[in-house]
Amino acid sequence: MKTHANLTTDNELFTSTLENGVLVIRKKRHMLHVAKDIASVFSFYEYLESMLASRAFKALVVFGHPGEAGQLAHGRFLCKALSASREKAMDMLINVVNKFMLTLSALNSVTVYAGRGTMSLFNLNLGLAYDYRLAADDTVIENPNAALGIVTKGSGYFMPRLLGVRKATEVLQWKSFSAEEALQLGLIDRIVPAARLEQETIEFVAQNLAGSPSNLLAIRKLLKCDLQELERSLQLEDHLIKERLESPDFRQTFAEHCRKTYGCDMEALLASE
Repeated sequence: MKTHANLTTDNELFTSTLENGVLVIRKKRHMLHVAKDIASVFSFYEYLESMLASRAFKALVVFGHPGEAGQLAHGRFLCKALSASREKAMDMLINVVNKFMLTLSALNSVTVYAGRGTMSLFNLNLGLAYDYRLAADDTVIENPNAALGIVTKGSGYFMPRLLGVRKATEVLQWKSFSAEEALQLGLIDRIVPAARLEQETIEFVAQNLAGSPSNLLAIRKLLKCDLQELERSLQLEDHLIKERLESPDFRQTFAEHCRKTYGCDMEALLASE
């Protein structure tokens, strides 16, 4: 009962329930909000540890929140990253993302991500750590970092393994692309009507659990993910992101981006939070 209680929650970031042996998480906000303070980070880490330790579920399903690309949240976060608290804000975010991706890759259960609406490349990259990805037919993937010359977190490991280095290099520079393009590339596995996303995702999971999930998990360990190499790739991303933020021209580039995208300067954008 204690494990079930640890897995079932309703907080400002997501809700989670156990439904017929499936852990279902419905996101409320972008992961940027996890890194707002140390208490939120530790709470999230405790939840991830509960997931790793639990045997109460055979599959994990995460439903993204429509519009979680968070263009405004993305801009405000970069303002914080350029402020006096830069190291705290950025370090907390990258540590949370790294922990999450490593946890997903180590879970002994089938994992499925289902997104809809505006999805950031950041969230698509996180989705690539799952075994399967479904998207609603209204999904558009956006990459606000493309205009700023920043590597998007989670870009370096799974996408090149799915697409090859040359194609991944091209896609990671796109400012936006559709669910249909993502399907053609193999970045998502199925497109479904937005109104039926939850129903079809749960049915998709049930079909996979009726087969041989242990075979899938073994294949994942054999082919999809080398945890040591994944960790090395994540650390390299961290270095490249910080290097770009510290480059002499970035503040001016971002200031111009704020005026063009948000209609205000960096100080006003941060104050509007």
